[in-house]
Amino acid sequence: MPKKTFEYADLAQAILLTQIKENQKTLLKQVEHGCHIQRCLAFHDDGWEKAHGRLERRQYEVFSSRPMLNKWQNEWGSIEQIIRVTRFRQRLNSQEKETEEVHYYGSNRSLPVETSSQAIRRHWYIENKLHYVKDVAFQEDANIKRVNPFIFATCIDFALNRLRKSGCKNIKNKIYEISLNIENLIKSSIITSDTSTP
Repeated sequence: MPKKTFEYADLAQAILLTQIKENQKTLLKQVEHGCHIQRCLAFHDDGWEKAHGRLERRQYEVFSSRPMLNKWQNEWGSIEQIIRVTRFRQRLNSQEKETEEVHYYGSNRSLPVETSSQAIRRHWYIENKLHYVKDVAFQEDANIKRVNPFIFATCIDFALNRLRKSGCKNIKNKIYEISLNIENLIKSSIITSDTSTP
């Protein structure tokens, strides 16, 4: 997360809510410590949900960023709010223990905790349905393209959209199946169009 991202959001008068990750180690450490010693301003619990053979529960805590980022006002002064998301998971019919993950988000506006929780859930929906598939099935992150990366990204998006439009459920298996025979590639790339006139 570049520092200028918040500045640009402020200039555009846009609301920015983004995850604080390992690539900002100092910021992440400070936020973790601040949330540990500070009392949260608001709390929301999604409750237990059953999906994908497991039970999941998410808890959202909102903190003021001012006390914890006071020393970094020049760098991170645009961050108004910190949201700590704790996700609990328990696999059904399993002896595995319940797991717990904690993620931190920064926002340039003070938002109600319910609004933040909905935005974060939508973000993860996109992450799981798009970015995860592109990374796992197409191995997008494994190979960094230094020349014209947008062309490779566009080709991957095109292929993914074609496979989804054809009704494909398992993208990774379909890519493997296509790669076994060049005729499969040709067949799968034929785009049928409706030529009927209204």
